Order: sequence, then structure tokens, then C-alpha cells
Amino acid sequence: MIYRLSLELKKTRRRGIWLVPAVLLLVITAWAGRNMDNERYLDYGWLMTLFNVPLLNAILIPTAIAVLASRIIDLEHRGNTWKVLETLQRKSDIYITKVLYGFCAVLIFSVLELAAFLVLGYAIGFKGNPDWWAYGLFFVQTFVISFNLYLLQMIVSLIFFNQAVALCTGLCGSMAGLFLMYVPQWPVLRCLIPWGHFGASMFVGMDAERNHINGFYYMRPDSGCVFFITGWLVLLLVGGWFVFQQMDTDGYHFQPRHRRRRGKLGADIMDAATDDSVSLSRRPVKIPRLPVEVIKIRRTPIWIAFLTLPLISALIGTANYLNNLALLKSTWYSLWTQHSLFFCYFFMPPLIGVYASYLWRLEHNGSNWNMVLVNTPVWRLVFGKLAVCSAVTFLTLGWQCILYVLCGLYVGFSEPVPFALIEWFVCGVIGGTAVCAMQCFLSLIIRSFAIPVGLALLGGFAGLAATAAGHYYILPYSLMSRGMRANNPNLSVNLSVYICYAVFFIVLFYILSVWYIKSHDVRTQ
Repeated sequence: MIYRLSLELKKTRRRGIWLVPAVLLLVITAWAGRNMDNERYLDYGWLMTLFNVPLLNAILIPTAIAVLASRIIDLEHRGNTWKVLETLQRKSDIYITKVLYGFCAVLIFSVLELAAFLVLGYAIGFKGNPDWWAYGLFFVQTFVISFNLYLLQMIVSLIFFNQAVALCTGLCGSMAGLFLMYVPQWPVLRCLIPWGHFGASMFVGMDAERNHINGFYYMRPDSGCVFFITGWLVLLLVGGWFVFQQMDTDGYHFQPRHRRRRGKLGADIMDAATDDSVSLSRRPVKIPRLPVEVIKIRRTPIWIAFLTLPLISALIGTANYLNNLALLKSTWYSLWTQHSLFFCYFFMPPLIGVYASYLWRLEHNGSNWNMVLVNTPVWRLVFGKLAVCSAVTFLTLGWQCILYVLCGLYVGFSEPVPFALIEWFVCGVIGGTAVCAMQCFLSLIIRSFAIPVGLALLGGFAGLAATAAGHYYILPYSLMSRGMRANNPNLSVNLSVYICYAVFFIVLFYILSVWYIKSHDVRTQ
């Protein structure tokens, strides 16, 4: 088994797989450790860490795990090596090796995360010593829950050749986990859904009044969460084994219904299918009227994320608003901050990353570059990608605004919808187009579907840090959130300066994309 694991490690060398948990660890440590050297935090820093980190894990780990599992399984899909693997070793060995590889990756990440926070606490100067049993429990919870998510994402990546499905699942899982953190009144739901286990297993609470923190305390996790976590572990291990057993050497696919039927009825159905195919082949070919790039995203899984992520974000924002009516007094404006804050920084950037990666996916597969560059000018190819990605971003932000209005009506606001919503939306589209330009460039130069999505997730955190430092103009991600007033709806923005920065990023990454294609030989699969 050690030998097979070493082979799996060799296959993933120089593919950036280990950069995913490394960068994730860096982001979580940096974000959780910010402002912890404040004197008022030193007294309860150890407990504060155990309170804050599960929220960061719920936001970041599901998407990062989806990227990791996709990179491990997508290698076999792209090279069509399932045939070769099954001729060299048993299916059980393939399955166990994939599981063990993910087990090691998640274990290393969990150990390093625990060590990072212990070192950070001693370096900053937290008072006293940590409760070792509490940090040991935190390590076990992080490891088991993350490993469950890896098993789930591995199954999704195996079943669907198109890795957009797996990444959309991870993004929706991150949003669902965040949503369930804010609904402790639904403990059963938090236990049933594996992405909600970060919130269900929390055992540290916060004692706060308004914006003043009085301290932290230990509490009981949701009843039964241990049994649900264990049950998911067993279910996913057995389910993954079943999926591998049903997998053909060409990869996993669902068997057509007409092949399941036996006897004369099956033969008749096959004959009818053959006749239909012959008659269809005699029909004249219809040239589609839609633009080429639009055809590529028709009936694709990105529309699942398009519908689901803004919807979950709206539910989170509305629930948080209703739970804090004593603090949030500005009706529509307060509701907007709750709707847009997490969505603009943590979920819209990777969603745009999925759009951009999917648009470049077809060119990176097979020898499609050779055909595309013969028939399409480079400038038009890049413009088409950017235009369609921006159009889908426009629809996404429009869907978010519609949900915002509907949630406001549900809450019962008597005031009219603020006219400023139009400006927030327009600025969001302009800033979102800048993000599209950057993500299209990253998806062009990085052949992996998953890595640009992971970079977009990290870009959202970098944009939040840039905005907090007052330098929102240095990144497209912070530019978009600034335009949508995610932090403060009453914030004034110089529109001429804002548009100049957005146009600069759009033109810059458009030129870089054209230059890259013209100056580099294309690589095909």
C-alpha cells in the first residue's frame, strides 16, 4: 500500500495540489490571528480562537476540499487512465489509495492548523495555557469533518466527468455551512448536512452585549452530532466503495434505460432507437443562432450554483437581520449589509471563477486549441469569453438584487426600496467585469479547472483585507465589493475614479490574455 501511495504522490507532482491546503492554512491563520494582540483579547485568547476558527473552516474548507478532490480524481478522467489502472491493480486498491491519499492530506492540514494556532497564541502572549483537551477535541473534529467532506467530494468528482459539478457542490456546501452557523435553532438540520457539522460540533460560545465582548465559555455541542458525523463517515466510505465497484474502465456513467431491459421488449426498443437515429441523421443540420460561448454553457451545472448561492446568501442575510433587530435599525440598508457582505467577499469571486474556468475548459481539452485558433482571431476569442462571463455575472447580481427585494418585503418593510440599489447593482456589475477579466486570464494560463476557482476564493479574502486597509483599488475583488457597498451602504464612491480603476483592470487582463495566446504555444491534452 505504501508503494501505491507513492505512485499516487508521483502522479500529482508539480500539479499544485499541496498548494491548496498550504494557502488555505495561511489564510485561516492570518485571518484568525488579526487583531488578537489587542490587550482586551489576551485574557481569553485561547477560547476566542476555538470560537472563531470553526466559522472560517465552514467557509473555506468545503471549497478547498472540493478543489483537492477534483485535482486527484480529474487526473484519471483527463488522461482516461481508468482503463490502465484497472488492468494493473484491483479496484479495491485504487479506491483505498485515493482514500488514503486524501486521508494524509487532511491529516497534515489538521495537524498544521492546530500547531499554527498554538504557536500563534504563545507568540502573541495569550494569558495562561490552553486547555489541551479542548484543542485536542478541536483537532479531532476538524480532521473527521474535513475527511468526510473529502470522501463526499471524491464521489462527486468520480461520478461526474465534468468537474464543474464537484466545484459547484463545494461552493454551495460552503454557503450552506455558513448559513447553518446562523441557525442554531435548527440543530437537526445542522447535524444532517455534512457541511453543517462545523457549526453543530462547536463547543465554545461567546458572551456579548451589543459590540462588547464579555468573555467565552464552554457549551455542549448539538445533541447527536457525534453519531451523525460517525454515520456520515461510514456511509461515505461504503458509498464510495460501491461507486468504484460500479465504475467501468471508461469511468463511471449511468447505464441507459434501454440496456437494462431484457428479452424481446429490449430488442424492440433497441431497434426503435436505431431507426430514430437513422431518421435523425437524415434531417438537415441546424446552425445554432446563439453565440458560440453561450452554447458552451447551455445545460451546464454552473446554473445550479447561479441559482443556489445567491438564494442561500439571501437566507443567511435575512436570518441574521431578524436575529439582530435591536442593533440593525436602518431597515433596507441594514438588510443590504447582511445580504451582500459574505456574498461579495467569499462567494461571488469563486462563482465567477467557476464561470471563467468553464468557458476555457473546452479549449484546454483534447486538441481544440488547434481548431479554435485556425477559425477565430485571438482578440475575438478573448472578447467572447469575457463578454459571456460578464453577462452571467450581470444575471447573478440581478438575481441577488431580486432576492434582496423579496426578502425585504417578507420582513415587512413599509419604506420603498432604496433608489441607491440601482447604483449598487451597476457598480457591482462594473467591478464584477474586472473580476471576470482577471479570472479569464487565470483560467487561460492555468489548465486546471479547480485551481483558478481556489485562487478566486483566496482573492475574496485578499480583497477584504485590502478594503480594511483602505486600498480597495489594488484588487478587482475589493473593487467589486466596494462598488456594491458591502461594508457600508451609505459609503460614497467617486464613480469616475471607480470606473477608471475597473476599466484599467479590464483592459490590462484582456491585453495580457491576447498577448499570452499569441506569444505562447498552446498546450493540448
